[in-house]
Amino acid sequence: MATMVTSGVFADVVNAAVRTHFDFTKDDIFNQIDGNELLTEFEPDAPNEQVSGIAGAGYGTLTVEGQQYGSNELWREYPRAITLRKYTSELRWTEEDIHWLQKANEQKRQMQIDAIASNGLRPLIGNINRDVAKMFYLGNGTTFFTGGNSEALISASHTIRKTAATQTNVITSNPVLSTDAVQTAVNQMNRFKGMNDVQLQKVRRLRLVVPVELEATALQIKDSLYGPTNANLGLQRSSETFMAKRGIDFSVITLPEISSSYSAYWWLVDLDRAKSRFFLTWGWKPRLANETKVTNGTTAVDASAYFGPHALGWQWIMQSTGAGS
Repeated sequence: MATMVTSGVFADVVNAAVRTHFDFTKDDIFNQIDGNELLTEFEPDAPNEQVSGIAGAGYGTLTVEGQQYGSNELWREYPRAITLRKYTSELRWTEEDIHWLQKANEQKRQMQIDAIASNGLRPLIGNINRDVAKMFYLGNGTTFFTGGNSEALISASHTIRKTAATQTNVITSNPVLSTDAVQTAVNQMNRFKGMNDVQLQKVRRLRLVVPVELEATALQIKDSLYGPTNANLGLQRSSETFMAKRGIDFSVITLPEISSSYSAYWWLVDLDRAKSRFFLTWGWKPRLANETKVTNGTTAVDASAYFGPHALGWQWIMQSTGAGS
């Protein structure tokens, strides 16, 4: 993408009608990488490098005295090539801008110089946040990301290699975000199996991922000790306190870049499983060019980022159906 700073922006610092000039870019959603707790950073050695995982051997075989030992083997996750996308941003300002900037007082001059530097990279942070969010809200399709077996990240029929049986990481009941729905989803995640058909360890570090529209509901579920909201109040089974009794570290993460079209969707992520299954792969992190370019009195500075979110397997994530509100 290309970003053009409007000619004359820097002239505002000496415009008598503009007494004070503030940089409001800190208020937008480009300020930081969202949900970085969910991701593991990874640097591939080649642009199309394939990554895979290995599940342990399955259960042993019941064997009587003198009988041939039962065979066993390791089971590999479906390998998938990493997809990297390059995003660019170019900021420009004219020699007239520079002229008026140099005439400004020191404080206003410093404010503008800081704005030039920060705004060169900030749009690329937005691209990172948007692509990470797409892994969630586009996860039940293959337009943005496709697993190594050509399945979507979110599917009702994930194949277990050893048995060819299937499992789903779509919440099968209670789709509307609620205490009971979260508990149903946790129980479902606790039954997930690896490619060796062995059940995974129970969820221990759980994150409820929501769009901005569900943030209040998610925080109410996390922080309220009693519920549901009726006359027969009991301990609220999805509160942070109650989850801790089950040995689960529970918190809420809001991703502002999740599209409003998916405002009724929510996800659960197990950080322990995601640590080796959900990556932010870097060709290079957001960077400014070492030199500026001057053409016809216009100065330009280039910025770029080369990256891609990547998932290995599906057992780290659960998604609601988006039904209800």
